[in-house]
Amino acid sequence: MAERHAVAMLMLHYGTPRDQEARAELAAALPEGELGEPDEVGVFEVTVDADDLEDALRRVWDAVAASGTDDHVVFLEHPELPEHWRRFSGRPAADPSA
Repeated sequence: MAERHAVAMLMLHYGTPRDQEARAELAAALPEGELGEPDEVGVFEVTVDADDLEDALRRVWDAVAASGTDDHVVFLEHPELPEHWRRFSGRPAADPSA
């Protein structure tokens, strides 16, 4: 059963029109999520229904990627796991006709 999980995010250039636009684009890419109001430095929470925190992080990660807002909106706390991203990355599938 899914639970509500909050993921802390940061607007890198808080107060600029482009970061405000990026936040709106993130919200559009994650319609099932709720974006809290940013504080005085641009920190806000994204709350989603997810099986666990890792699933919530993946959903928010996917929304940031889909919205193309990674130059403006970032995770506030970055996991301190060596190569934590490696299992999500990979080479494109080889073209069998090549």
